[in-house]
Amino acid sequence: MATAYIFPGQGSQFPGMGKDLYDSNEQAKALFEKANEILGFRITDIMFNGTAEELKETKV
Repeated sequence: MATAYIFPGQGSQFPGMGKDLYDSNEQAKALFEKANEILGFRITDIMFNGTAEELKETKV
């Protein structure tokens, strides 16, 4: 059975969102790390350790 992850639009994120997936799935972790590389900053730091206010920033 296939699994799909669906993320809602801007403003519904919360600190720690996606961390369980990052920690438990090597393919997902690789994609998160690729996003860090492409963006030129560690989006995972903001997602996993940032504040709710930081996540609301449109640049993120």
